[in-house]
Amino acid sequence: MTKICLNMIVKNESKVIERLMNSVLPIIDSYCICDTGSTDNTVELIETFFEKNNIPGRIVREPFQDFGYNRTFALNSCIGLPNADYLLLLDADMKLRIDPNLKIDEFKESLKNDAYYIFQGSDLFFYKNVRILRNDPEYSYWGVTHEFVKTTEGSTYIEVDKSTLFIDDIGDGGAKADKFERDVRLLLKGLEENPGNDRYTFYLANSYRDAGQFENAIKYYEERIKIGGWREEVWHSYYSIGKCYESMGDMPTAISYWMDAYQFFPDRIENLYKIVNHYRCIGKPILAYSFYELASFQLSKSKSDDHLFLEKEIYDFKLDYEFTIVSYYYNPKNLDIVHYCMKVLSNNNPPIELKNNILSNYKFYSPRLKGFSNENNLNNFKVLQDIGKSLDINSDFVSSTPSICLDPNDKSKLIVNLRYVNYKIGDKGEYINKEHITTKNVLSYVNMTKNDWKIESQAELKYNESYDDLYVGLEDVRIMPYNAKLYFNANRGLGHGNMVVEHGKINIKSRSTLSHLIETDNQNKVEKNWVLFTNAERELKIIYGWNPLRIGNVIDHPEHKIDDKKNPLMKMVVTHEIKTPRFFSYLRGSTNGQIIGDEIWFICHLVSYEDRRYYYHIFVTLDSKTMELKRYSRIFTFEGEKVEYTLGFVYRENTEEFLIGYSLMDRETKYMTISKDKIEELFIL
Repeated sequence: MTKICLNMIVKNESKVIERLMNSVLPIIDSYCICDTGSTDNTVELIETFFEKNNIPGRIVREPFQDFGYNRTFALNSCIGLPNADYLLLLDADMKLRIDPNLKIDEFKESLKNDAYYIFQGSDLFFYKNVRILRNDPEYSYWGVTHEFVKTTEGSTYIEVDKSTLFIDDIGDGGAKADKFERDVRLLLKGLEENPGNDRYTFYLANSYRDAGQFENAIKYYEERIKIGGWREEVWHSYYSIGKCYESMGDMPTAISYWMDAYQFFPDRIENLYKIVNHYRCIGKPILAYSFYELASFQLSKSKSDDHLFLEKEIYDFKLDYEFTIVSYYYNPKNLDIVHYCMKVLSNNNPPIELKNNILSNYKFYSPRLKGFSNENNLNNFKVLQDIGKSLDINSDFVSSTPSICLDPNDKSKLIVNLRYVNYKIGDKGEYINKEHITTKNVLSYVNMTKNDWKIESQAELKYNESYDDLYVGLEDVRIMPYNAKLYFNANRGLGHGNMVVEHGKINIKSRSTLSHLIETDNQNKVEKNWVLFTNAERELKIIYGWNPLRIGNVIDHPEHKIDDKKNPLMKMVVTHEIKTPRFFSYLRGSTNGQIIGDEIWFICHLVSYEDRRYYYHIFVTLDSKTMELKRYSRIFTFEGEKVEYTLGFVYRENTEEFLIGYSLMDRETKYMTISKDKIEELFIL
């Protein structure tokens, strides 16, 4: 079996060394570490950790001279060691990320080449470096700092896929306090001994740049450009000169150098991104768009990640983010702005502030489902909008969001639960409440056998009133047929800042609920928006959250708990946690799920919190067997109103149409029908 030995140099790394050792523990068989003069307990921590984990090895000591010398000393100390066929070359302030599905023994046996590149950095900025090396006495390091592995002629190199191994280069080690000053000193000495050395010149310029000495940095970047050679370093010199001038407030010169970088090596777009960002920020969208087009064209030609100090976030989402703003002002080719908004949101890496800004701007671009709807059911919609009007409901109440489903015993009948509320939403998005925040629910049966629908029966839904206090009634009732019965979830307010989910059945004949409050582990003070569905096995399931997708069962409470009203509690137990895109953290459940083909369809909502709340919606489908995420749509609105909400839809197989019930501003009940084909056009995954 091929064995791997951890090989490093360390000095005063007691704060971070255990993090590194824990990360490599699954893959190493031994260690050989050179201490260059620690005055803390670094050596003791290393020896204790590896002894505890039965990893053999040794510590060698050699005072620090320069990085090339000391790393070579560490390499040579591995010669002849058992359990050290290959060396894993790391620093103490790194962390090795190992694919949890990697079969480590098979990986070790696959090591046949001399040197292996592993990508290091972060998810957004990384480059490759030799990090696994055959244990060979002929190999060494070259360079006083920013050193590199020097192998013999004919040595073979191969790249380890980023998903297999990746090095998180955290950079919080114990020897970083005077890093820039130390590197400048070492590199100047290196140039005295090796005048005109390209690598020393480049990294000396970097060190001056990082220390804020921009004039010196520009001087040595210019020298590096004159030396020529490796195009990545030459391109980076042009790019970095531009960044230095940017920091000095000279944008015309910065843009000139970024343009020179494009002329020299057009494959890289970080420089073009900087120009796009600059012109966008100073309000020149036509110029920003022109450089965006250049960058987008280059990006479409080359997808390689194999560049020096790649700023991956620019390639992955930052350039597209710029377009989502610029295109509002200038979009001569009418490119699909929503596509780019969704592309940025669907990427897992943008910071939350950027995603919030996408949502804040999305109101200007959002598709409106109303524009795709069929208008041939308007008379029937008026029938649905009349639900409850003949009942004795106080005029202070207005109809709001309906929940709808087909009768489990007669698919030609529609069951509608229509919510009436006594609060209003003000012009600034604020809630205008009365002494009690009250909901009345009207449960209705609608006959759809003929072209003209007809309300067969309707009555106010009876419920357990013992919990009524500040909140009166059941909020956001979501009805769903299951096993020829009518189930529901609802939000139950128990006081200011306290809300739970109520779950149970509705007795169709008596129009009354038989239900219980639900408890769950790590419960929040406000719990709502849990939705029901059945999977391919016809099991009744509940979704608690969307990132990760948390699916569970509602069961009798295992501790037989009783609430303060002397009613038995039920418990939601999570049975599945499934990975979803990070932007699903914005999603909240709106409708219960419905099986269509081999998928379970939901409508979810998300809210952008700005000067007021703005609601958006999204279709999500799960695989009916595995319950894993299958597809999702573009984000949309129903009509472009600020506050829109839905609690249910039905899919009519005979016409392949969706009937969706929703509300506007919590005071207007609406319905629409839309063909499945039109909804399919919204899907992006």
